[in-house]
Amino acid sequence: MSSLIRRFLVLFRLAGTGRRRASSVLKSRRGQTAVEYLLVTVALTIAFSSIYRVLQWYLTNQFRQGGEIILRMYKETPW
Repeated sequence: MSSLIRRFLVLFRLAGTGRRRASSVLKSRRGQTAVEYLLVTVALTIAFSSIYRVLQWYLTNQFRQGGEIILRMYKETPW
């Protein structure tokens, strides 16, 4: 049983450290997780905002071309 616990502690880099050290390692991991979440949030925000800008430019051009086609059709076929 103790070898299993030792392997578990080695896995999480807590082997040979005291209780105080183990808690500080866990706190730093929580901080690292928070930083990673913030970085992922910023990266996704930048990605979606750039995609939105590209799609906005593309849709604007599509609507402009569609409007020109409609106006051209009205000029060609008088009622």
